[in-house]
Amino acid sequence: MATAAKKTAAKTAPLKATPAEAKTSVAVRKPASSAIVSIQEQLKAQAAAMGERTQPAGGNKIRTKGKNFILPDGTETPGPLELVIVDFTTVNKFYEGKYDPKNIAPPACFAIGVNPRSMTPSPNSPNLQADSCQGCPMNEFGSSGEGKACKNGRMLAVLPPEADDKTDLWILEVAPTGIKGFDGYVGSVARTFQMPPVSVVTTVSLDENVDYPRLMFGNPVPNENLEVCFARQAEAQELLRVEPDVSGYKAPAKAPAARGRR
Repeated sequence: MATAAKKTAAKTAPLKATPAEAKTSVAVRKPASSAIVSIQEQLKAQAAAMGERTQPAGGNKIRTKGKNFILPDGTETPGPLELVIVDFTTVNKFYEGKYDPKNIAPPACFAIGVNPRSMTPSPNSPNLQADSCQGCPMNEFGSSGEGKACKNGRMLAVLPPEADDKTDLWILEVAPTGIKGFDGYVGSVARTFQMPPVSVVTTVSLDENVDYPRLMFGNPVPNENLEVCFARQAEAQELLRVEPDVSGYKAPAKAPAARGRR
């Protein structure tokens, strides 16, 4: 009986590693769950802030379609529109390759600033063309036919005349074809009212004399809602500084090199 008990104890006793086995055994490190959770929380915070670093995809923009305006809520109207220009900025954008309305690519190089004569490209541009917009080959007339390869425009933050402090700011882009008219209008308001555009209600229309959507600005009248609109300028400036989303940028494919004759 004693012998049987010893055999049973031997079978059930835990095995001890030999010295050789102890040397070759590998310790498994448990994951630091608290560290992973901390990283995930930081990444969530970064993701939440992405919206402040990229331009909304047209959700707050007044667009044009033919001879009509399309408001942010989807309303389509021939206009004219009565708007208050809360503030505006200059935007330069250089696009590579041919324009495809069905697949609009991000700009390769862009700049946002207040003074058109002292613009510098954003360091976040996927393919910087120069250190300064002034003197950049792509920003010279003749770099794209008779025009510029870099598209110069104005970006406007606007409100309807009856806006309150909760009314959403809208974005209205002035294409290169409308810059001269817009700049002339801003100068006219300054001379007439000794005030910037926020001080007046502006009539915005589409030029019927051309076959493309060229914006026209005129008929300024005093803004009776100036206090509300003026209080929104800091918000407008922040909105106008938001950079375009270039996360989908892809460098154009290079043409294969021509083979020489043998």
